Amino acid sequence: DLAIGTNSTAGQSSATHGYASGGLTSPTSDPERNFIQKFTFATNGNATDISNLTLSRDMPSGQSSIGNGYGYTSGGSLGASPNLQYDRIDRFPFASDDDATDVGNLTVGRYGPSGQSSTTHGYTSGGFITTNIIDKFSFAADGNATDVGDLTAGRYMYSAGTSSTASGYATGPSLLVDKFPFSSDANATDVLNLTATRIFAAGQQI
Repeated sequence: DLAIGTNSTAGQSSATHGYASGGLTSPTSDPERNFIQKFTFATNGNATDISNLTLSRDMPSGQSSIGNGYGYTSGGSLGASPNLQYDRIDRFPFASDDDATDVGNLTVGRYGPSGQSSTTHGYTSGGFITTNIIDKFSFAADGNATDVGDLTAGRYMYSAGTSSTASGYATGPSLLVDKFPFSSDANATDVLNLTATRIFAAGQQI
């Protein structure tokens, strides 16, 4: 179990642990949370609430830099005010249970984007309001993201982010699976279809 039941969180992975950051604990009068929860891959067991993001938010995207040892939480919103869309990029360490720090901004504030990770950069693609932007930010240094390409279509907040060693993928909420390269800044291409349309899907990375 998670330490605190949440939905609409971002996910990150180190070599040894999984993380869930931000999200909602509705129904409450103030449902957005800044929790960073952590659980181990080595054994079965519950997660622990280890630290906090710089601000509470729901529906952010997550990125992971295993080589540099950090997790990232980007974008999101204040759910009670959906027009308040955050552009903040938070970073937290895998080596210690410390709070996140604000290390940069997305090119456009948005919630519900999908997150992807190469070995050197984090990506935030799509999001509300139905944008097709692919943003990229460096793991090596703190700084703002840059707009490096477009998805084949605007994605409202239900797409999932997946990463291979060479490419990022944005899947759903339609049947579309978009793929974009990590080696160059380029637009995505539609490479295949899901077996069924779905919303709020989860993505994985290797």
